[in-house]
Amino acid sequence: MVLAVLPLFVTAGLGAPAFAVGVVEGVADGSAALVKVASGWYSDRTGRRKAIAVAGYATTVVGHGALVLIAAWPLVVVARGLAWMGRGLRQPIRSAMLAGSVRDADLGKAFGFHEALDTVGALLGPAVAWAILATGGSFRTIFLVALAPGVLTVLAFATLTGDPRRAAPAPAPVWQPLPRQFWRLVAAVAVFGAGNFAPAFLILRAAEMLRPELGRPAATAGAILFFIGYNAVGAAASFPAGWLADRLGQARVLTGAYLLFALACLAGVAGHGPIAVGLMAIPAGAQAALVTAGEHALAGALVEERIRGTAYGVLNGVNGLGDLVSSLLTGALWTLAGPVTGLLYGTLLAVAGAAALAILNPKRFAPA
Repeated sequence: MVLAVLPLFVTAGLGAPAFAVGVVEGVADGSAALVKVASGWYSDRTGRRKAIAVAGYATTVVGHGALVLIAAWPLVVVARGLAWMGRGLRQPIRSAMLAGSVRDADLGKAFGFHEALDTVGALLGPAVAWAILATGGSFRTIFLVALAPGVLTVLAFATLTGDPRRAAPAPAPVWQPLPRQFWRLVAAVAVFGAGNFAPAFLILRAAEMLRPELGRPAATAGAILFFIGYNAVGAAASFPAGWLADRLGQARVLTGAYLLFALACLAGVAGHGPIAVGLMAIPAGAQAALVTAGEHALAGALVEERIRGTAYGVLNGVNGLGDLVSSLLTGALWTLAGPVTGLLYGTLLAVAGAAALAILNPKRFAPA
């Protein structure tokens, strides 16, 4: 709910330029990156994964809830940064818990199924946000309503989940080396991540593509509908893609996902009007789900369970730093040279990331 309207709140609600969206998203992702490596490493050292994950969910609720009170866009940077620090706390730990609860041969399906359910939530949230705006509600009403599922998430994770780690951690060095194949994956992830800007920019682009034909109010509603379609595609594609990755290899599916992001950027460059917005949502939504599931499944296949928290912390940290770079650069290019330049930048880095993944060739996971 929050992510669907936040770029519109910053630009239309608070009157900030597109560069402000880049700052908000970049600082948020950078804050998360700083926390991710530490939380994953700490969970491997102590085995206390669940408690840290619950604290992360709670921090996200507090950060996004603070948006109700904000009247200037620099304060959005603070609230969003706090929320994404919570995301940084929980994300590598949640991934390690999920990877530890299934057989290695089912990692693709497990992360695909998780991403499908996560994306269903990201589909329902924007739908509620759109309904609130359509019935006369405001951005702040959406932020207030969003507190309810946030609180329920904290309670659900605290009461329903268990830590599937099979044994308490033995004393270990401060830093345990990660395998070379994992670092090859990280290198390709870093190249792609430097251009994989936040979906907030696609929402802005959708509004820009609709505005000449529909006018500003209808374009704003249409941009939210684009985000709903984006998540609907992701929800539909996640589990089949995870199943396919278990059969063909995660690296191949991940390479295709990187190229889908390039295709989505090109659709935003060339298209105008509602049909083009709908066509942009298809590769954009598919790549978002496939990238997350593919990277996490491949990482889980390349490292042992005892160091998965550290590995996922590194992976998510690199992704977060990439998001910081991509959001700041895309926001600057968008403001100074126009949206086409920002989208072409994303296209170039996506193709480069796919090439890096093919050249570095992290070990393909062969199912048992």
